[in-house]
Amino acid sequence: MKYKNKVDLYNDEGKVLAENIPIEALSPLRNPYMGEIYVTMKKTVVVDLKKLEGMIRDGRCGWGTLVGQDEVQMPWYGFEVDLVENADEIATDLKKMIQVDEGDGTTILILEDGNTLVVQISEEILRRSSDWSPAFTMTCVALGQIIAKMVNLSPLENPHRLGILKNCLWGRYPQTTAPQPGNPVAPLLKYPSSVEGIGSGMKSVMINHLVALANNRPLQGVALTTILEQGGEVEMGDCVGWYERNQLLASAYQGFNANNLVLDLVKENRNGTTADVIESLMKMAYEDGVIHKMGDSYPHVQPSGYVLWGMRDFPTWNAYASAALLAATIVNSGASRSVQAASSVFAYFHDMLSFAAGGLPDPDSGRAMGTGVGFQFYTHGIYGGAGPGAFTLEHVITRSTSGFLTPCATAGMCLDAGTQIFKPTTTSGLYYTLSQHLPVFKNPMENVAKAAEEIKNFVRGV
Repeated sequence: MKYKNKVDLYNDEGKVLAENIPIEALSPLRNPYMGEIYVTMKKTVVVDLKKLEGMIRDGRCGWGTLVGQDEVQMPWYGFEVDLVENADEIATDLKKMIQVDEGDGTTILILEDGNTLVVQISEEILRRSSDWSPAFTMTCVALGQIIAKMVNLSPLENPHRLGILKNCLWGRYPQTTAPQPGNPVAPLLKYPSSVEGIGSGMKSVMINHLVALANNRPLQGVALTTILEQGGEVEMGDCVGWYERNQLLASAYQGFNANNLVLDLVKENRNGTTADVIESLMKMAYEDGVIHKMGDSYPHVQPSGYVLWGMRDFPTWNAYASAALLAATIVNSGASRSVQAASSVFAYFHDMLSFAAGGLPDPDSGRAMGTGVGFQFYTHGIYGGAGPGAFTLEHVITRSTSGFLTPCATAGMCLDAGTQIFKPTTTSGLYYTLSQHLPVFKNPMENVAKAAEEIKNFVRGV
């Protein structure tokens, strides 16, 4: 093994899931379950047949969300087609058109009595593609042909009706970098053409969607968010050399409740405040030998009695501090039943910890603090009703940490009691359905631990 660190993994009820796990077994590049999540995110696209049917009938397309509606309205080119009623036949034809070979893993699920199709393309296509576009592009092209045949339309005789069909399926792409929000055909990740910057694709998921996939269970949502965040960190090159052990340790403690640290901090301070969590963190870190007194006299003890602390190992201290940031978020949001309390923790936890810890670095060495201050401003001030759950992991506000802030936002959103304008039940209803029908998203804490247990004796480092 490359690193000596081993941890025990606990679930959100404090029950041990796996013991003596090398932190390398929790790497996005090694853990089989995490790899399965990444592949699923890239190969899956969701088709809202009911919405598509209405758009075609009314000749309207473009935006289809609470924010914007129907940029294109040309009812004279609309036409009647029964998509929901014929969902079974459409799914059969669609699978034949997009699969590479029989039995290649191409899957189409019919949900909600034909209102929704979940399309998963063959992994062979992904291996031969530069990105995850084919899940969207191949589905759109195949659906367009299937629908055209259903109503006997041809490009030569009915170009305008097929034009409206194209716009219903693709939005205004390629006039825009991607279809408009609310498109009836949508991948789980953002369209590759609209992802801002390299290494951000796996992070292009809305926090509310992750809350829905976790069925509002905070630590399960944290685990799922951590998997995607750390996948993005690997893709960005932030887990190479100097940085790898720091990323693995912090994601283990914060994201997967290593040694039950997060839950212990929450339980100990269930009637407390953010400051109480910090006090508990200092006590636990001292008892576990993570931090130590540097001396008993000046300059290590100031004339006021203020103690300057030292750390024996930065990645271990950072892991403890990141776990405490999550615990403080859960305590604060849980007490108020509001995710806005999470934004307050992000803005003030770091200074409070620096004062209590005698100058030791805050989580992520200032990155979480800088991001948290901006996050608090945008969720409390400039937008007013934007809400923490409406941000994606790679949003310009949230993207500047090493992956340890948005898991806390997911936890806070899981604990929110409906105070938000953009709440998961409004923005992410489909994802609650997906969580029921795609087993890969169920119980990520248990699945990560099980996969780590399976490979722990085979992990090899360089």
